[in-house]
Amino acid sequence: MLSLAPVAMATTPPAQLELHRLGGSVFLLCWTLEASPFGKPAIALTGDGRRLPAASISLGLRDGRERLAVAFRSSGHDNVVATLSGHGLQGEVTAGFDPTLVHGLADPAEILGELTPQARLTLANALVRSWPPLFGLAAIPNYLSFLRQLLLTLFSKPAAMQPTASLVEGQWLFETVVPADFGDLKGVARLDGTGLSRLALKSRLGATDRSGKREVHLVMDVPPSRGGGLLILQGERSLVLRALPGRQSAPSLGRWWAGKAASRDGLRNWVVEQLAELSEQGRLLAIEMQRRVPLAVQHVRRSDDLPAAELDLAVCNRAGLLIGGWLRDPDELLEEVLLHRGNGEPIAMLSRLQRFPVRLPTGTDGETRPGTGFAGFASDYAGGAPVLQPRCEIKLKSGTTLTLRPPVQPADPTTIRARALAAIPPQYLTADMIETTLAPILAACQEDLRESRPEPVIKAFGRLPARPKASVVIPLYRVYDFLRVQVAAFAGDPWFSENAELIYVLDSPEHEAEVSHLLGGLHLAYGLPMQLVAMRRNGGFSAACNAGAAQARGEVLALVNSDVIPTGNGWLEGLIARLDRRARVGAVGPKLLYDDNSLQHAGLFFKRDSKGTWLNHHYFKGMPGSYAPATIERPVPGVTGACIVMARDLYEELGGFDESYVIGDYEDSDLCLKIRRAGFGILYVPDVALYHLERQSIARSVDYTRGAASQHNAWLQSQRWGTQIEALMQAFETSAPELALPAPTPAEPDLVPRFTFRRATAA
Repeated sequence: MLSLAPVAMATTPPAQLELHRLGGSVFLLCWTLEASPFGKPAIALTGDGRRLPAASISLGLRDGRERLAVAFRSSGHDNVVATLSGHGLQGEVTAGFDPTLVHGLADPAEILGELTPQARLTLANALVRSWPPLFGLAAIPNYLSFLRQLLLTLFSKPAAMQPTASLVEGQWLFETVVPADFGDLKGVARLDGTGLSRLALKSRLGATDRSGKREVHLVMDVPPSRGGGLLILQGERSLVLRALPGRQSAPSLGRWWAGKAASRDGLRNWVVEQLAELSEQGRLLAIEMQRRVPLAVQHVRRSDDLPAAELDLAVCNRAGLLIGGWLRDPDELLEEVLLHRGNGEPIAMLSRLQRFPVRLPTGTDGETRPGTGFAGFASDYAGGAPVLQPRCEIKLKSGTTLTLRPPVQPADPTTIRARALAAIPPQYLTADMIETTLAPILAACQEDLRESRPEPVIKAFGRLPARPKASVVIPLYRVYDFLRVQVAAFAGDPWFSENAELIYVLDSPEHEAEVSHLLGGLHLAYGLPMQLVAMRRNGGFSAACNAGAAQARGEVLALVNSDVIPTGNGWLEGLIARLDRRARVGAVGPKLLYDDNSLQHAGLFFKRDSKGTWLNHHYFKGMPGSYAPATIERPVPGVTGACIVMARDLYEELGGFDESYVIGDYEDSDLCLKIRRAGFGILYVPDVALYHLERQSIARSVDYTRGAASQHNAWLQSQRWGTQIEALMQAFETSAPELALPAPTPAEPDLVPRFTFRRATAA
């Protein structure tokens, strides 16, 4: 330490100056002043005439005086001048000194000696948090030694910070307690032989217990083997020091989970969030722990008129959490529904709940009574972590609270999607319900399915054509009744056999062996070569078609349903002949008939329903197949995905079918709208007719909730294309048909994401 005497330029108050070396070329100047009511003092440091980088804090002394502590860097300056102003002075006070004369390290006891307890904490916080990054002190050995001594002077015997559980990615869970007046946790720092480091605030501060303590849980790196480190917890009103152990074995997460965490849902949920943030392995471990040791299901069922409720849906993904259940409150005693999180204040959900009438069983002879179903979405929950049993609380106006906890919920996107589609009965769905409650979580499910989808397995039956002119892609899902008839019709068509490649895409991988056997037998029976693209996981109609298109080699792509059967030969050749880029025909579709020869499809058009949503309709549906208007070739707003033919490069350029549409519906009209936006028209070709045994595949799918999925997809199409659809339909209603093929327009930014086509590796 170097003691200095100030030189007065004007009126000089009693003062004392001390200079300490913190480490390297960084010093601490302490200027002690009498207390003054005239404001805060200011100090400036110059070296060789240039301003020096400095940071200052004001510290109170036990005798009522004030000490100005200034950290600064002096690199080789032997003539430093400190200038004090303000503090009621009528002028300035200066002091000159030579930092190079200070050789030893600062003495923590000497610096702390006269400070008040609060001033000690203020100085410690500056030495730990503020000054190291400003002056590059975090890795200077002398400074680290000084800081360690200072902290141990403040806290002579810090309690040990023992690991609670081993996590993943070299991370441990630690637990300790802090005093009730600690305040909010503002920062965590670690001091050991490698340096001083600020840690990411992966911490949870619990409520005050009966002993006046608050639990703190932290996720940190495994300590270095040599140990001896210190952990510094910086609170709003306090500072806590803990000793870190050397490397040792930590208890397994399973042991801790089944013990202390077995009934503490808030703490469990916070750990789930931390694990999910660490890695995919951590996310899977979080799911496993919740399934191994589930929390008790809690609901409130009553036979009287007091409030009752049950939470049976609580699925979450990257978008947030969707909850659902029922409640009964005939006397309107309910004040709020609170959704508890792993950390932080609960989320008020009452205003977010969508409600609909339900009938609740009374438990006697099948009788029911009225209740209220609900579903609500919270985007600000868990950050996408797989919390499988979130806790809700029903708060009554009397102050009474009722706890609701669901059974363990699903974590895979396919099941989450199915549960979300069943959250609100289709007859009560509105556009607002879809937009605020269902759409976010469904969009995240579709995104999760896209990102995690494994590459399909490719199987070939027979010798594939070397240079096919056309590729026919047919998705399969659970229903294979029509394959024999379909393959027989294709094999009996000379043009098809010579010029087309046939690609089936299996979207129900559990049937791979069965379908492989069936296609192999059909190849032997009819001699028609074909491929099977076997999806490793169900992805829906759009994903299956895109996977098949990624394997296609023909210049023309025909997307055909598995329940579409040609009425005769030459159907594909006839449709391809009507494709004409010079005439701006981007896609064509045939006449589709039911098995009784009535019309199923003669072109697709759009019409609003009573809610204002644009729905897809088929021209002349149900009319006789020979109905005169359906025999005229003409431009149409769109054609169905049951049979659409277009250039493969255009399909790829437009991104194929958009996989945001759930399961299968409206992706075909979306593609038609993209074709039109690209400057091409769409042509209905009645000279080509095929049978379409409409939607029998989807009708047999147990996980297809047509009402909710179809309404969501219609809403999504209306959101994306509403303005364009309105203009398109107005043009068709007011213009001559020949004018309905649009002129090419400059490309606009995509309104929908593009699909990246990749070829899978053959098995």
